[in-house]
Amino acid sequence: MKQADQEFLEELRRDFVPEAEEYLQTIVSGLLDLEKTPEESSGVLEEVFRAAHSLKGAAQAVQLRGVSSVCQVMESVFSGMKKGMLHPSADDFDTLQRAADALSGMTAFPGRQDGQNVDVLVQDLEKILTPKRNAAPPLRTPVLRKKTEEAPPIDEEPARGKEKPAPPTFCPEEEPFSGGQQPVAFKRKDEPPRSISQDSVRIGAAKLDALLFKAEELISVNLALAVRMEEIRDLLALVSEWRTEWERAFANLQRGGFGMETLPPPLREFFQHERASLRSLNEKIRDMGKALRADQRNAGGLIHDLLEGTRNILMLPFSSLLQSFPKIVRDLSRELGKEAETVVRGGDIEVDKRILEGLKDPLVHLVRNCLDHGLENKGDRLSAGKPACGTITIAVSQVEGSRVELLVADDGRGLDPDKLRESAIKAGILSRDDAAALDDASALMLIFRSGVSTSPIITDISGRGLGMAIVQEGVETLGGTLSLNSTQGKETVFRLSLPLTLATFRGVLVEEWGHLFVIPSASVERVARIEKKRIKHVEQRDTISFSGVPLALARLGQVLELPSPAERSSPRDTQTVVVLGSGNVSAAFGVDRVLNEQEVLLKPLGKQLQRIRNIAGATVLGSGKVVPVLNAADLIRSVKRGGSGHAFSPAGTEADVRKKVLVVEDSITSRTLIRNILAAGGYDVRTAVDGQEAWEALSMSTFDIVVSDVEMPRMNGFDLTARIRSESSTADIPVILVTSLESREDRERGVEAGADAYIVKSGFDQGSLLEVMRRLL
Repeated sequence: MKQADQEFLEELRRDFVPEAEEYLQTIVSGLLDLEKTPEESSGVLEEVFRAAHSLKGAAQAVQLRGVSSVCQVMESVFSGMKKGMLHPSADDFDTLQRAADALSGMTAFPGRQDGQNVDVLVQDLEKILTPKRNAAPPLRTPVLRKKTEEAPPIDEEPARGKEKPAPPTFCPEEEPFSGGQQPVAFKRKDEPPRSISQDSVRIGAAKLDALLFKAEELISVNLALAVRMEEIRDLLALVSEWRTEWERAFANLQRGGFGMETLPPPLREFFQHERASLRSLNEKIRDMGKALRADQRNAGGLIHDLLEGTRNILMLPFSSLLQSFPKIVRDLSRELGKEAETVVRGGDIEVDKRILEGLKDPLVHLVRNCLDHGLENKGDRLSAGKPACGTITIAVSQVEGSRVELLVADDGRGLDPDKLRESAIKAGILSRDDAAALDDASALMLIFRSGVSTSPIITDISGRGLGMAIVQEGVETLGGTLSLNSTQGKETVFRLSLPLTLATFRGVLVEEWGHLFVIPSASVERVARIEKKRIKHVEQRDTISFSGVPLALARLGQVLELPSPAERSSPRDTQTVVVLGSGNVSAAFGVDRVLNEQEVLLKPLGKQLQRIRNIAGATVLGSGKVVPVLNAADLIRSVKRGGSGHAFSPAGTEADVRKKVLVVEDSITSRTLIRNILAAGGYDVRTAVDGQEAWEALSMSTFDIVVSDVEMPRMNGFDLTARIRSESSTADIPVILVTSLESREDRERGVEAGADAYIVKSGFDQGSLLEVMRRLL
């Protein structure tokens, strides 16, 4: 292929990717609807059929034969379903969803087309068309003929070694395609004819992002205009004062007998000229101030309109994020052996696409948590008088002008505060006395602490105690807050409050120890000046009470670890306090001054400084000064940690002693691999070839943790784990099972035996193993 032709093909393929994503989303969501409500399938079938057909045609146009081949068979399946000749089973829908996943990967990377995998996938799809799997006659792929010709018998197979003829398109509204024609997208009968000049165009997201960033930079211009306006006012006041003093001095001269007519001509001309110049300067500055004020109003209006217009371009409905979650729930519930459906509401509410991009990972964590921890299995649900199928609800609502609330709920077993207390104690986050002092609402919030988990075993899905901490950090990074309500045996509800836009917000400008900082207004609950005698010292911490509620009080400069100024102003009887809130937790911070509230453009700190405690980013004031933007949630956590009295192990103590690990594995290769990984991680590693030898080693020596395979001679990993748990001397030793057995039944057997973690070898990652060990130790 010529270079020019290749470049043109690459350009076509770049345009093909977003178009293919739309078709695939229609297919995926349609398959979910067909599987859930097959009796109401006529309209959905038509949509998925057309989407598969259009995707096939687009793939042929950009020479992606693998995509075209898969779509061709899918099109035949959908056609057979339309005619009532095919009734796919649950396994058939799994195959169709797997085909959609494969198509997603093939279209995202058009240059990577694995022919062998495509052939296997096509064969799996063709099995749906065979008579053995369906009562109705199967649909094969007859050779396309003229409309008057009859198709060959259904059982007739194409000759081996020859290319299979293209299947017919089963659509009563359309003529069959002839061999030399390129297929075209279907058009509804009631659809108006399309013209070349439509009211929408396809523009790359990167270009729109760049346009928005440039438009947002104009906020700094608007702030600078406000600063210039203040400078004009100061200059006008200065000139007015100068003119007043000049007139007063001239009046004094006259009272002293020095009238204008008595002055020498040069001096008289100087006085007259300067007096007139001063009057003219005063008027010009006043006129310039009026003009600048008018320009500021006009520029502010234009900047506001430009920003709003640009933001509206990049505002996307929540449905663009939520449309993939029904499939995520379906696939994960199948993996966990549970039944679940997804209810999505409020998907038409629009929000900054950067919010949606940042929200995807936290939302996936929440949904996985609801499925794995929240929903019970079918038997438990029926025993509790619940429907066999659980429900995951994702609802979006706009609670106020600039914020939106996202609710994620499940109708499962709810959270147990006692289990969370025990997990926090085991992780060393709380002492037993501190945990007992927590009420149930506070105990529920422990789930957001790193290392806390209610799962009895660590798997590739859950149990590490990181998911909810990641969710909280992700939401707070977006300027949002996260709260939790749970009723045991009934439901768990997470509420995420998020801004509609990400980059700009209202901020409170404060001064502390000679430094300026901006605090997001959404996090400021109140600003007050209090008498210092109201500050109490309780449990080695300063506190202040507002409306009868005690709040921890800290000096902002001390929390930020600023150098204390050499000269402090004379002590006053009052203190300026800013009360910040995050979720259902609040704290008060003392500052020198609260200056004003203004619109702020948040700028990231760059890749080198992606995560700095207490700092969310920076902004540029109208004066050109760069000012840090504070992270309210981090500030509150810093205050809470400051008074918690945590103890740290001194150097050279037991914390520095290498932990002893027993690796039990009958495969020489796997045993050597795991031993080398753990040795490189700083562990003292001993090995055993099977469960019996491992038990003998445990009887003769002490170990901090056991890493074991499952399938071994003499004593397998399940039996070894149960033996370890049965003896008081070894019952507390953590056990990690690393095995190729990945079925749900095997995982449940590991839980019953007493394993602390279950890692599947097919997805084995040395970082994951080391991270699990650190958490268990």
